[in-house]
Amino acid sequence: MLAEDTLIWERFIDSTPDRFTSVQYDVHVGLEDELDEEIEQAARAAWWDLTRWKIDVVAKDEDTIYIIEIKPFANAKALGQALAYALLYQDEHCASRPVVPVVLTNSHINTTQRAGDLMEVRVWVA
Repeated sequence: MLAEDTLIWERFIDSTPDRFTSVQYDVHVGLEDELDEEIEQAARAAWWDLTRWKIDVVAKDEDTIYIIEIKPFANAKALGQALAYALLYQDEHCASRPVVPVVLTNSHINTTQRAGDLMEVRVWVA
């Protein structure tokens, strides 16, 4: 997470300290891109890290897994990221509970909220 994202997350957690039973940060999803066989191992590890997407927060409560994209001044990009991450997570982890995409933000416009409702992406403000 970026520093500004961390501030939003900390504000959210401070206001809802018992909201989740567990959280994980910077969770990779997606496929690793192909690499030439001659590339050395250190470069391979970096490539693996760079070519897979990262979910800011995977948070769980008793019933649900939340895939949380933290974005200051949330917009369509944040909604798309949250939805894509949630779909990839569900595909890769075969979750036994509902996987819910969430955008956590400090600010958004009404159109962002409306689009989130239509896309079934929750928009939370901290």
